[in-house]
Amino acid sequence: MIQALGIASGLSIDAEYLRIIQELKALGLAPTGNKATDASRLAQAKAELVQRINKKRETTYSQEELGIQIINQVDESEYIKRSEMEIQRLGAITVADLNKLYFGL
Repeated sequence: MIQALGIASGLSIDAEYLRIIQELKALGLAPTGNKATDASRLAQAKAELVQRINKKRETTYSQEELGIQIINQVDESEYIKRSEMEIQRLGAITVADLNKLYFGL
């Protein structure tokens, strides 16, 4: 759309300004039509984005910093045994339901 307006009015928009416009739109900002203004707005928006990312990175803490301690970590063999028992339990529930239907309980 910008190119169509530029061609219709006899103005040409260079590739750098098109890139600036695309990046502004990607950040949710509308271009003003002035290359210098848009370039400075883009630089400012990028700087704010970097600051937000750094601030977010600073606020995330590791488990050690928060004092979180994992208690009773499940062993892999115990996990396998539990999953097998759950499958057997599902089978037992199915058999119980079938017995209820068959015996009319």
